[in-house]
Amino acid sequence: MRTYAITIKPQSSFGTPLKGDTIFGQFCWQVAEDPAILNGGLDRWINIYTERPFAVFSSAWPQFEYEDGWFYAVRRPELPLFMLGDPEGITGCAERLARRKENKAKSWLLVPEDLRTELSWNNLVDDRELSRRVTVSFSKEERRRLNSSLGKQGIAIRAEQQHNTINRLTMTTGKGMFAPYIMDNTWYLPGMELVIFVAIDEEACTIEQVKKGLERIGEWGFGRDASTGLGRFSLGETDEVEWPRPTNGTALLALSPCVPEPKRFQEMFFAPFIRFGRHGAQILHKGRPFKNPVVMADEGAVFIPKTNDISALPYIGQAVTGISKAMPEAIAQGYSLVLPFNMPNWRRNHA
Repeated sequence: MRTYAITIKPQSSFGTPLKGDTIFGQFCWQVAEDPAILNGGLDRWINIYTERPFAVFSSAWPQFEYEDGWFYAVRRPELPLFMLGDPEGITGCAERLARRKENKAKSWLLVPEDLRTELSWNNLVDDRELSRRVTVSFSKEERRRLNSSLGKQGIAIRAEQQHNTINRLTMTTGKGMFAPYIMDNTWYLPGMELVIFVAIDEEACTIEQVKKGLERIGEWGFGRDASTGLGRFSLGETDEVEWPRPTNGTALLALSPCVPEPKRFQEMFFAPFIRFGRHGAQILHKGRPFKNPVVMADEGAVFIPKTNDISALPYIGQAVTGISKAMPEAIAQGYSLVLPFNMPNWRRNHA
């Protein structure tokens, strides 16, 4: 498989997080509408997806230029803080405890352009510091126009949007299903760029075909309330990347929600994520729009393979089947691209 980094530029707020499994699902709908996006059509590749995924999408992550280099910001590995060691300069227990709250807030891991990931406190930042680094490359006028409260909260802000349904008998809102309600939307900093990594089987599709599908998603809207203008984005540059290969003893950092293979890993650290999926397009009108819930390991999960279990593939995980009563052949992306990194503290504690 070949791996690529695709830049996307948000053009509106988002009602649905840009997670890899959702991106995969919407890409499949684009293929269903235009079979030319996937060589041989969708049915052929869905039938063998459990053994041979045609595409594996990461979630969307911030990318930015800082001090003459390009960086990606991904979710901090879901590890106990003691496994990260102590920041430089800490010598006593009292100072360690005083710094604990500050350390917990550092939820972003900075990864250089070559994807050689190093887990150290120097590469961990909180929302405010990430926002500062992202906006360094903005023009003075762009920084002046930014809302100060947005910068303090980070690269994105959640904003409430009022919704209501009109009762056509009374032509007003009311109680129950007609009661007004609030939904949260996410706005990114103006001018910010995100990156989606994707590994593709070139027998199934080329990067140009993948871009075609993503362009249409960006034009029509991604996720919830796309019909009202949410989820719009455009594509920027696309670059092929050399994905780093793991070596014996390295840990693997997941870049999207996934379902790990059973019995492959000696240790796993993750926050559970439950996907309550829903069908789109015509399936919405078959009376069973909702899919079965799927329990996944969320982004930032860390997997430590068993000794000598080194795969040349850039991803781990498995396809998820049996998720729909309305469409038995439906699948979910339980795969995730993974970045290898060393965990010296883990090896010392398990020697």
